[in-house]
Amino acid sequence: MPHSYRRAPWVALIATLIVAASCLRLAFWQLERAEEKRLWLTEQNERATLPPADLPTLLADTDPMHRRITITGHFDNAHNVLLDNRTLNGVAGYHLLTPFETREGRWVLINRGWLARGNDRATLPTIVPIEGNQTVHGTAYRPSRDVFVLKDMPLPNNQWPLRVQKVDFDAIGERLGVELPPFEIRVTPELALGNNVPLPRHWQDVTVMGPERHKAYALQWFALALAALLIYVAAALRNRRKARKTREEL
Repeated sequence: MPHSYRRAPWVALIATLIVAASCLRLAFWQLERAEEKRLWLTEQNERATLPPADLPTLLADTDPMHRRITITGHFDNAHNVLLDNRTLNGVAGYHLLTPFETREGRWVLINRGWLARGNDRATLPTIVPIEGNQTVHGTAYRPSRDVFVLKDMPLPNNQWPLRVQKVDFDAIGERLGVELPPFEIRVTPELALGNNVPLPRHWQDVTVMGPERHKAYALQWFALALAALLIYVAAALRNRRKARKTREEL
């Protein structure tokens, strides 16, 4: 019997074990991610039940994510920021962020909601101003620092509204000449600002892949590992039957 033929079953076994082990490793990694996401969501839900805070309280919080807030002040309608590449129901658009000065003299970016981009990208959408003192209810949101952009462009000079690929609080604050906290306030969905109809506010963030999705992926990897082992066993049994039949015919 040729040496390569005798070695083939061992090569197949080793390859199968490597594939199965890799699938199992990915499955357990997905389960770990599911547990991490579950704990994170539990923590954020607990934080969302806390009474509304003011801006100084959120600034003192090391992790203000999803904390509720109520602030009073006025909008700076002359310096809006359009966060590009935000889609809603498959339609391209922007998140509209407007600087807001509280009555204590502090500044923060308010995410008012979603605006459709329109067919002509060169034409920016019309932004309705919000006049007078306003009380804003919302939640704090800190964007991920790992946001992928095609090209990290500097902020344009003397151009408002700013159209940006990601929110750089330091750079925008410098352009405004104020200090901005490293988070935005996402307005409560049903809240009308001024006499305006509320913009769509179907917020999306990294929690879009919840624990159940990770568990589903883990189940798929477990299934692939089992399939690899079953295929190897089936092939080994078939080869054994062929070898036995060959010996009987000799």
